[in-house]
Amino acid sequence: MATVITVAPRFLAGSPALRSQGLGETHTQELALKNGVIGLLGVKQGSRTAKPQGRSHSVAVRAAAAEGGAEGEPAWKKKLELADQHAEATRAATAAAKAEYERRQAAARRAGRGAAPVTPLAELPLVPFLTEEGKIADCSQADAKASVYAIFDEEKVVRHVGISRAIGPSLRLHFARVPLQCWAVKVQHIKAPRRSALEAIRDAWIAELGYRPTGNDNGPEQNRWENPLDVRPLMTDDEKAAVEEAAPGPPTAKALKQVARRVEAELKASYAARQSTESLRFDPKLKEKGMLDVKNPAPPPDTKVPEKPKQAVKA
Repeated sequence: MATVITVAPRFLAGSPALRSQGLGETHTQELALKNGVIGLLGVKQGSRTAKPQGRSHSVAVRAAAAEGGAEGEPAWKKKLELADQHAEATRAATAAAKAEYERRQAAARRAGRGAAPVTPLAELPLVPFLTEEGKIADCSQADAKASVYAIFDEEKVVRHVGISRAIGPSLRLHFARVPLQCWAVKVQHIKAPRRSALEAIRDAWIAELGYRPTGNDNGPEQNRWENPLDVRPLMTDDEKAAVEEAAPGPPTAKALKQVARRVEAELKASYAARQSTESLRFDPKLKEKGMLDVKNPAPPPDTKVPEKPKQAVKA
């Protein structure tokens, strides 16, 4: 069933779609409304059509549309509703997939943090700090990215628990600073250098000991283990007077250097008492600041000649 509507040109003047067809104000149009769709039937030339009596043009068109659509829901409207429902379902599925992905990623990160299990300190081998040749023990591991270590004194008391990404240089610095407290070491290596995993091992070891090592007191003793040695607290009364009386600048630096040399001589005597054959050379620039610390040797240059790539044998 189709309903024919005659629409006045004044109403059509606001329709861009009909204006594009060249319909002017001196035309009247007949439209067919079927299943809610308005189609143009024809154009009649003539005088302007009078407005419908008692209601506006838009009201008349809406009434005709309602009359034509009374037979059933328009197909285009059903398609729009289905499209909206599909879009809403897609958004919900995407949000659910994103939430599941984030949950799995968080679980993987938590599993990764626990990928380095804590080996009890009692189960690790005790390695002498110095070898029979007087060298610092090589506790490195080829595939390790970081290490946690515990240093024992002569009485097998843990003095310091440390964390390092380079275990060899770290042990060398500790021996140079406190040689009389470095007698043995236990090390656990990990392949994932996460700070949280390293700290978890360190804290677990300290809890296992039942006491806090003096080298982990968060105070001057820990500073002695982990930082260059400050010789000012070790000055004698005469050395204090000499530093105070020295003029600022080079004279003060010279006085501090004299103190550093005395402390260096005492440390070297301790190395000899431990029968160490390590070459420990202190940084001369730090001595003028009243500090002592050894310079780690640079790694030897790689002098190996690269091998030529093997050529494939032709069949």
